[in-house]
Amino acid sequence: MKKGVIAVMATIIGGIAGAVAVGVKSEQVRTKQKARIDKFYGYFHLVNQWLLIKNEGKSLTKYFENNGFKKIAIYGMGELGNRLLEELKDSDIEIAYAIDRKAEKIYSDLKVVAVEEELTPVDAIIVTPIFMYDEIEELLMDKVNYPIISLEDVVFEVE
Repeated sequence: MKKGVIAVMATIIGGIAGAVAVGVKSEQVRTKQKARIDKFYGYFHLVNQWLLIKNEGKSLTKYFENNGFKKIAIYGMGELGNRLLEELKDSDIEIAYAIDRKAEKIYSDLKVVAVEEELTPVDAIIVTPIFMYDEIEELLMDKVNYPIISLEDVVFEVE
């Protein structure tokens, strides 16, 4: 009889432990999904504002001109970095180079360097992965003494 009670108790305890583990894992998945949804909503909001600017016949070049930035570097050559490059390509704003953690894997007509490399001075670095801005700013702060600006600030400050 005691073996039967122990077996039942072990089964109950195992079931409870399993349920707790499943609950913890489910919460981790939900948290990760929410962060991802928030990230893509933020990107949507940014691109929507950028499109509104374009539809008004304006350009992001206005931001750089108003702030006296003639020569910049782009941090992040994902989709937003490439769109920024295209936006500024035929303007008076010089894009000196791009910085990307996967520099060796990126094909571009623009020079792309890794963050560990020497960064040639520019008027500002524009960070396109907006959700990693704080980390990237911290990474670059010790390397440069010029503004490090989020693309989000650029887009939302165009007049």
